[in-house]
Amino acid sequence: MVGHEPASFILKATARCNLNCPYCYMFNLRDRSFAGRPPVMPREVVVAAAGRIAAQVRRLGRTKASVTFHGGEPLLAGPAWFRDAVAALRGAAPEVAFEFTVQSNGVLLTGEWLDLFADLGVVVALSVDGLPEVHNRTRVDHAGRGTYEATRRALERLNAHPAREQLFGGVLCVIDPSVSGAATYHHLRALGVDRMDFLLPLDHNWDAPPPRPGAYAEYLLPIFDAWWAENNPQVLVRMLFDIMKLLVGARQHIDSLGGAPVNIAVVETDGSLEPLDALRACRDGLTLTGLNVLRHDLWALQDTPVYQAAVAGQQGLDAIMCGGCALREVCGGGYLPNRYSAERGFANPSVYCLDLQRVILHVAQHIDRALPPAPAAGAPPWPGLSGGQGPAPTPLSDTLGP
Repeated sequence: MVGHEPASFILKATARCNLNCPYCYMFNLRDRSFAGRPPVMPREVVVAAAGRIAAQVRRLGRTKASVTFHGGEPLLAGPAWFRDAVAALRGAAPEVAFEFTVQSNGVLLTGEWLDLFADLGVVVALSVDGLPEVHNRTRVDHAGRGTYEATRRALERLNAHPAREQLFGGVLCVIDPSVSGAATYHHLRALGVDRMDFLLPLDHNWDAPPPRPGAYAEYLLPIFDAWWAENNPQVLVRMLFDIMKLLVGARQHIDSLGGAPVNIAVVETDGSLEPLDALRACRDGLTLTGLNVLRHDLWALQDTPVYQAAVAGQQGLDAIMCGGCALREVCGGGYLPNRYSAERGFANPSVYCLDLQRVILHVAQHIDRALPPAPAAGAPPWPGLSGGQGPAPTPLSDTLGP
């Protein structure tokens, strides 16, 4: 079971946010478990979490570990909190090379913050919903005011920082199919964004399906076409890049594709120990386990039903429509929150199944045209679909790896 135990870690620095985004799975969808938790993770929880993470990394025999600082808005915790948290983690496991990331809305991101993160070795990822009119509709403060200008200024500071290459962890954009995906891509590129990811909204599952199946593919396909045409190995569109990797038989890097176990441990501000936090988008209290880093080791998570669902990967898909699908090794059935229904739990394909099919096949067609001729008659055009290894496509070949 060690292989399915937690291997990457999220610390909820805060349980509060300075924004009030309507699609936020933490505060504005179906879960209310944040209520009553400390606004900022207390030091005793930080220290306990550091010790538990160190013990877990040693148990797994790892020399590297990934820790993401999340929220709410993690910058509300303040600079001293980050200095203390990084010191506690490195002090608990000095032999481990930690990869730290902070996911922020950017509104509070000053030059002083960037200097601190550069000093601490923390990568900064920003949430930016693309075009100004979309961002100002979805990423609003508690008075309903849009925050695009504040976020744009944060991006400018980040791009101008001397340690930009070390600091910049990319941009996360929630898909809004009412606007042009191509216009969104070109806008982000004009802002100097060279690493980006696009997130299918978490508020849709089989109990609340999207109004128009296929609309999200219509958004994503022009993004792929623009990215492919740019043919710049320095530019990464993470979701599409991982589809490419999976199609040529390589491993995936994100938990929303490929059906690999999602072995993430989340520590809330009160020390509560939970699996993948996005699962709280499904229903209230789903991620509650009764475990706490003040009393329990991280490997105790593996005995909880919701964590077992997260690491199940493609298990159960044969009983549904995914059983004979040639694309299942790429989509993995889709992201768990989008597979949920009250009746069947996660034993469903993604509610975005049609969108994922269209995107994967579109990407596969481009790869097929870019690959050299098959070495033998009857060889599959997309090696990843048969589990084999194949050459990387010409675009981005410098960054495609095993």
